[in-house]
Amino acid sequence: MVENRWVARTNEVDGGDIFEMEFINEQSSVNNFMINVAVKDSFKILDKEVIKEFRLKGGNTAYLLSIGDANLLVFEKDNLQYRFSIDKRMSEKIPPEILVQIANSIDY
Repeated sequence: MVENRWVARTNEVDGGDIFEMEFINEQSSVNNFMINVAVKDSFKILDKEVIKEFRLKGGNTAYLLSIGDANLLVFEKDNLQYRFSIDKRMSEKIPPEILVQIANSIDY
């Protein structure tokens, strides 16, 4: 039986803690999905890495970045910065618009 699981952890870095939650697909590492949450401005966005910008409900901007083998959606809400990461090979199954829908679903 294949077990898919979520793993969560916190990491201490310069400027504060980062909460990481990763979905691990035991059959394929390509299907993994990671969410990082940190204080605002923890993750620097370089213009050369930005593929596209999206307007989120509430008016914030989300940035789709291409870094190595991953696509990342980075956005801020209140005083937190969120980073969603998926393998580029999953971009047809999980297009950026799905990540934007997930970002728009964060409500607290």
